[in-house]
Amino acid sequence: MARISVLDKEISTANGELERLHQKTEAIAKLIKELEDKILDIGGAKLLAQKSKVDSVKLHINIANDEITKAEVAKAKAEKDSTKLKNAIQKNTAALEEVQEDVAKLDEQLEKCNEVLEDIRTKVEAAQSAAENAKDDLEGIKADLDEKSVGIQAFKKKEVWQSTVSYCFY
Repeated sequence: MARISVLDKEISTANGELERLHQKTEAIAKLIKELEDKILDIGGAKLLAQKSKVDSVKLHINIANDEITKAEVAKAKAEKDSTKLKNAIQKNTAALEEVQEDVAKLDEQLEKCNEVLEDIRTKVEAAQSAAENAKDDLEGIKADLDEKSVGIQAFKKKEVWQSTVSYCFY
C-alpha cells in the first residue's frame, strides 16, 4: 500500500506539472496568435498574396510530381512491354526462318515433282501418239484384210463354181 501511495503522489505531481506546462503552452500559443495577427495587420495583404502564391506553387509541384510518377510508371511498363515484344520478335523470326527453310525444301520437291510430271506427260503424249498410229495401222491392216477377204471369197466362189462345173462335165 505504501508503494501505491508513493505512486499516487508521483502521479499527482506529474499531473500538476502537466497542468502547469499546458498553461505555459496556451500562453505561448496566444502569443504566437497575437504575433500572426500583428504580422497580418502590418503586411497582411502582401503576406496573404505571397502565401497564396506559395500554396499555388506547392499545388503545381504536387501535380507535377504526380505526373512524373505516372510517367515513370508508364515508362517502366513500356520498357517491360518492349522487352516482351523484342523476345516475341526473336522467337517469331526464328520460327519464320524455319518455315522459310521448309518452304524452300517444299519448293525443291515441287520442282522435282514438276519435272517428273513433265516427263510423264511427254511419255503419255508419245504413248497416245503411238496408240493413234497403231490404231491407224490397225485400220489400214483391217482394210487390207477386208479387201483380201473379199478377194479370197471371190476366189473361193470361183473355185467352187469351177469345181461344180467340172463336176458337172464329168
